[in-house]
Amino acid sequence: MDKLEGFRPLAARLDQLMNLDIVCRGAIEILYDAAAKQQDGPMVWAAAKSLVQRVMPGDAVFIATGWVDQPLVDPGHGETDGPPGAVTLARALRMTCKARPIILTDACLVEATARLARAAGLQRVEPEHLQYSIEMNKLLTVSILPFPEDWGEAQKEANRLFRELSPAACIAIERGGMNDQGIIHNMAGKDTSTTQAKMDAIFQQARAAGVLTMGIGDGGNEIGMANIADCIRSAIPFGEKCACGCGGGIAPATPVDILMTATISNWGCYGLAAMLGALTNMPEALPDPEREQRILKATISAGFHDAIYGEICGSVDGAAMPVQLAVAQLMEEAVLQYMKRNP
Repeated sequence: MDKLEGFRPLAARLDQLMNLDIVCRGAIEILYDAAAKQQDGPMVWAAAKSLVQRVMPGDAVFIATGWVDQPLVDPGHGETDGPPGAVTLARALRMTCKARPIILTDACLVEATARLARAAGLQRVEPEHLQYSIEMNKLLTVSILPFPEDWGEAQKEANRLFRELSPAACIAIERGGMNDQGIIHNMAGKDTSTTQAKMDAIFQQARAAGVLTMGIGDGGNEIGMANIADCIRSAIPFGEKCACGCGGGIAPATPVDILMTATISNWGCYGLAAMLGALTNMPEALPDPEREQRILKATISAGFHDAIYGEICGSVDGAAMPVQLAVAQLMEEAVLQYMKRNP
């Protein structure tokens, strides 16, 4: 039996923790059931295994995240779900796969995301310096780059980034996806396209090039949810008919190789980081509650807000900071207990 096969039971526990509907929104069980049917085994196992097998030392991994969800109220800031998980995952990829993590986000979120990266222990550098961190085994580093809002410019930038950086994988975390009319919706079915970087261009380019693609989402309107578009149209509010009049509904149109659902998308990143740490026998890559607390506290000074509460308070999607830390600790403990019993 493949050594990685033995980690399926642990991955099943992580899948359960990622998709535990503590916030009682009701949608995650529907999304999880639909996504799980498309995977051969637990979704976090499929994702981590693919990364370990396909991302070689020095390879670039693109991580698309950030959502400016209140463009009229606060056009310069975003929500707390997405970027905190992105920096946790970037750290884990750098440690376990020796990857060059490159976070792509809206121009207005670059500096704020850099603050979260520092809280995670990552120094922001330009892409050309990432390789030196790996070769010298000094200082964990990450690049954080802006991506265009205009679709034509987004396609050009995607072409340039692929040509210059040749990513081995592209991962979307709580990143709005365009529907078949080219519109990005919020969960109320409203059009938020004009203020969003068009990350679909990255994933369409990756699919055309045969590059591994993944999506992590919690509502049904994120990049990757096209994998279960029929489910979203039939079971999620505004899935088939939105409130903006475009006629396309909120279901995105860009598919991915592996879709991961989570009650809160950051939890999907915690689970994936935990699984990467387990597969590579690297407990230092696990989502540590103390580190996650530093990251969530940094969201306050960086100006990220809770999309449900509408407050700058370090909570995520209506769940207070202690809840976020408890989930991270449970995942860390699950992996440590597994390692103890399976040396």
